[in-house]
Amino acid sequence: MRYMPIFIDLEAKPVLVVGAGQVALRRARQLLDAGARVTVIATSIIAGFHDLAGVDLIERPVQSEDVSTHYSLVIVATDNADVNAMISDECADLGILCNRCDSFAEGSFVCGNVLRRGPVTCATMAGGVPEIAKYINLKINSLLTPALIELATLLVELRPAIKDARQEQTRELIASLVSDETIARIEREGTAKLREEIMACL
Repeated sequence: MRYMPIFIDLEAKPVLVVGAGQVALRRARQLLDAGARVTVIATSIIAGFHDLAGVDLIERPVQSEDVSTHYSLVIVATDNADVNAMISDECADLGILCNRCDSFAEGSFVCGNVLRRGPVTCATMAGGVPEIAKYINLKINSLLTPALIELATLLVELRPAIKDARQEQTRELIASLVSDETIARIEREGTAKLREEIMACL
C-alpha cells in the first residue's frame, strides 16, 4: 500500500485519542507538540497522561457516539481490536481522518516515525516496520547539526521578507544560502552577520 506524505496543521484543532496506554501517550505527546487540543477517552489511564498539560482526560469506556465531526482527526490506540474497529469504522462513516495504531492499514492515515528539530520535521514510514523507520531517522538526525537548525530557523524567520522583496527570485536566493559553506560559516560566527547581509540585499 502506498501513502502520500502530508503534514497537517493542528494548531488549536481538537483531536480525539481513544486509549491511554504507552502508544496513546506517545501519540498524545506528538499531538501536543503540534499544538492540538487533545481529548483522551479510555477505561484506564496510565500515570504519564496526568503529567501532560492541557489534555482533557475522560476515564470511561469509549462509545461510537464519542466520535464526531467536531474532531479534526482521531487516534485509536486501545488493546481491544473490536473497540478499535468500532471507532475506526465510525470515523470512516463520518469522513474523519483516523489512525488505527494496532493495524495501520485499517485507518485512513499513518503517523510514521517523527523527528523534530526546531522548524525541521521529518516523518518516516517503512511499510509498517517501525524499526526501519527509527533507524532511518537516526541517520537523518546525524545530519541535523545545530548550525543547520540555526540556518533553518533564520530562513523561516526571514522568508516572508525575502518573498515580499524578491518574489520570483525567492527560491533561488534561499537555495543559494542552503549550502555546506553557509553552515560552516554559522558554525564559525553565528547568524547575526548573515541576517544583516540578507536584509541588506532586500
